[in-house]
Amino acid sequence: MEVSIFNGAGQADYLYGLVSGLHSTPLSKIEVVDIDLSAPLFAKFEKVKFHSAFRYQKKGSSLLKKSRNIIRFYFIQSGHLLTKKTQVIHFQWLSRFYITDRILLPVLARLKGHKVVLTVHNVNAGKRDNNDTYYNRFTLHMLYNLCNHLIVHTEKSKQELIEEFKVTPDKVSVIKHGMNNKVTTVGLSKLEARAKLDILSDRKVVLFFGNIDHYKGLDLLIESLNHIPYGLSDNITLLIAGNIKSKDYFNQIQLQIDSSNFRRNIIAHIKYIEDEDIEQYFAASDCIVMPYRDIYQSGVLFMAYNFGLPIIATDVGNFRNDIIHDKTGMIIEEIDPKSIALKIVEYFDSRMYKNIAQTQQYIKSWAYGEFSWDTIGNETYNLYKKLVSNGH
Repeated sequence: MEVSIFNGAGQADYLYGLVSGLHSTPLSKIEVVDIDLSAPLFAKFEKVKFHSAFRYQKKGSSLLKKSRNIIRFYFIQSGHLLTKKTQVIHFQWLSRFYITDRILLPVLARLKGHKVVLTVHNVNAGKRDNNDTYYNRFTLHMLYNLCNHLIVHTEKSKQELIEEFKVTPDKVSVIKHGMNNKVTTVGLSKLEARAKLDILSDRKVVLFFGNIDHYKGLDLLIESLNHIPYGLSDNITLLIAGNIKSKDYFNQIQLQIDSSNFRRNIIAHIKYIEDEDIEQYFAASDCIVMPYRDIYQSGVLFMAYNFGLPIIATDVGNFRNDIIHDKTGMIIEEIDPKSIALKIVEYFDSRMYKNIAQTQQYIKSWAYGEFSWDTIGNETYNLYKKLVSNGH
């Protein structure tokens, strides 16, 4: 059996993990269709054939170059669907151009007779981001109905598909998100990482990592510093590392930092963090805070677990199920600055922090067992096999 995975030039972390898990299954061939930057990731996998459909372009490229790139992107994907023998087509991140991604590509796949699987990382990102539209919901409804089977990471996402998009329960499988096994690590110590980031060794470092957008709640975390008792607050460094998703929200964050009484305690690296630079942020930190207003499933959580970093997160998405209280992290009961502050105070007085070396060792061991890509690969392969054998 063969499978083609169309990644839509989306996030490569999950793609890499999934392929690494599938590679150890009886699949005879795995074809990956993605952006050219992803090609080196799969050079070591014997079963993988990589197809470069999208070309990376620097900011400022001409409209003509961008247009040619998009046309090429969809031409290669369409050609692949129409010329390959009948197989399993596994889509991800179909959100660039709604009509083409969510209707045209799945229709071509179904007309050719392929079995179509979609990983639904976000059931409705528009709803999460407070910019939902009828057009968005309509194309999502079409997409979910055109696919033979849907994969989600949580029971909550499955229920949303059933209730809001009228998907039948037997068409949805819950398969966990796996650990981030793509990020580059060289074994930096905390002291080495802090030296790189110019952070004193005795500081209590709280990390915010990832895309900066309203639903991620960075503003709540910055405000929470005002509610941490003096003494602790004066010794905390808030380390922010991530890319801008919304310019308006970033302007709000920048103003908030500039006017904060704790602006000297805030280190903000607002940029895309290259893979080889990620480790220093996690290695330098004592915990990561995820003050999200809403989320389906966060890849940042699995990156934190990869480094054994304890997580303080709001009670949204699947965090309550993915975090073991007082062992791998803590859950913030209310989404507001005071509640976030109380949980940060509780953490720095906890056994997790006081025995941080043992805590990190436990987190890594537990997480790699709980979110194993080998297990996820086998579950996904068995789903493919069932679809092919059932004929629907």
